[in-house]
Amino acid sequence: MDETPIDRATLKKLLASKPNFANVRDTAAPILAITANPNATIHELAAVIEQDPELTARLLKIVNSGFYGLRNKVESIHHTIVLLGWNAIKMIAIGSSILTRMCTTDRRLFNHSVRTAQIARFIATEASFYKVEEIAVVGLLHDFGAVILSLFFPERCVQARKLATDNGIPLHLAERSIFGVDHGEVGGWTLEAWNMPENITESVSRHHSFDSKSYHARKTAVIHVADVFALAANYRGPSWEKVPELAGESLEVLGFDENDLKDLLLTVMKMRFDPLII
Repeated sequence: MDETPIDRATLKKLLASKPNFANVRDTAAPILAITANPNATIHELAAVIEQDPELTARLLKIVNSGFYGLRNKVESIHHTIVLLGWNAIKMIAIGSSILTRMCTTDRRLFNHSVRTAQIARFIATEASFYKVEEIAVVGLLHDFGAVILSLFFPERCVQARKLATDNGIPLHLAERSIFGVDHGEVGGWTLEAWNMPENITESVSRHHSFDSKSYHARKTAVIHVADVFALAANYRGPSWEKVPELAGESLEVLGFDENDLKDLLLTVMKMRFDPLII
């Protein structure tokens, strides 16, 4: 059994050994940074997209699909950005570089991430957030650390799942026992290594260790609550996946009380979860 300690330095070396993650570092991360910058231009965004032939082809395929009902074929990324909008571009970029890997390695995790993103968008709207799509992006990425752990430490992941099942505890607690960290922290470190914005990396890192005093506490609170709700709504999940405890402080930070919690959860249980086009 591999007993390599998990820390930022170790993870950075492991990531560098996997060149197939280059499109995340070189494309997805810059796109997130550009779309978060109010002074950025379409030309800057297009320049980054055009460096990635796979993403360029995917965007052109989507915009020219029958879904948009366009009469004339779109051949320009500039035109594509105008038609799809920056938020859609951001989602598709993440889907192309990160979620497709998640989908191929663990379909259950992929579905949970999409579900969490949709619930996070709903909760953020209820909590009067201004940019709810940014919250949805974090929801999509919040469990990416689980992909990283399974990629580099598959045997220890199996051990963590067995520990969770045998002891009836949430997976992230079992991971802390096996790895010394949980998938949230690993995901945050990974996205940090790829120069993702801090408001994303912090919320990913802390979604299982909510701290009301952290700088991005409100955004993290949304992801924490959405993650718990998504697991609660998916009661047919694997035996090793237990629903984590909801941090009461997360509700307070968002301005919700226990009655609101019941109403939100009831709404989520009735939600129709649409597939994500990636």
